[in-house]
Amino acid sequence: MANASGTCSALVTFSPHPLEVLHPAKAPKLILDPKEKIERIRALGVDYVLILKFDRELSLLSGEDFIREILVKSLRVRHVFVGRNFVFGHKRTGNVALLEALGQECDYEVNVISPVEVRGARVSSTWIRELIQSGRISMANRLLGRFYGLPGRIVHGQGFGRKFLFPTLNLQPEGSLLPANGVYVSLACFGGRNFQAVTNIGTRPTVSGTGLAVETHLLHQNLETPPDTMEVQFLHRLRDEQKFPGIEALRAQISKDVQRASRFFRLLERLHQFPLSG
Repeated sequence: MANASGTCSALVTFSPHPLEVLHPAKAPKLILDPKEKIERIRALGVDYVLILKFDRELSLLSGEDFIREILVKSLRVRHVFVGRNFVFGHKRTGNVALLEALGQECDYEVNVISPVEVRGARVSSTWIRELIQSGRISMANRLLGRFYGLPGRIVHGQGFGRKFLFPTLNLQPEGSLLPANGVYVSLACFGGRNFQAVTNIGTRPTVSGTGLAVETHLLHQNLETPPDTMEVQFLHRLRDEQKFPGIEALRAQISKDVQRASRFFRLLERLHQFPLSG
């Protein structure tokens, strides 16, 4: 529409999330890192991303004032695209009906976008968060249209896995939403390459672990030097985290996890849906 009408396209969003200001305890964890979000929007061909600082002052702006001051006066909008249940402004005083009513006066057109549905349910960030937190990562990936990723720094562990089990890269996530505890087929992404992997999220009950850990074992790879940062992308959930009677039983189960993950990747490669690692 922007190209056809000789205008620029702009996406308007807020930072921080409004709930961080209004109800901090209810603020959701982010599904996507803000910087990556902007890069993905840019890749779609959007001309501008307008990030409004959400503070108390902005939160008190009525729906009508938001339209007049920001959309009309500042942005001089000609076309507005929103979902049919879109609400905005102080005490949710703005909605699609108000946008349409003022559009006639302020000379802009409102375009209402129908919701995207999967299995009869509306796709939303709330639903995706619920799926990720419950470990239903395959369904979450379907709604996202990509593999869910968890970026972070690599930190030193106790070296227990390398000595007694399997070597792992230990990720310290950067505030993103954590999938449910368990074992996942994953990709370890760093240095411009993707490595096939298995990732465990949990408390390592068999070895009396302390605190939550995100540990990734690379398949068919031995690194001399670990990376400083990494993103773990989750493809498929293998099982819940379990407490085993001893180290030997845990090692045997991890071997099975590695074999199942390898079969998973071979299947994807045969279906021509996934490139070879690296």
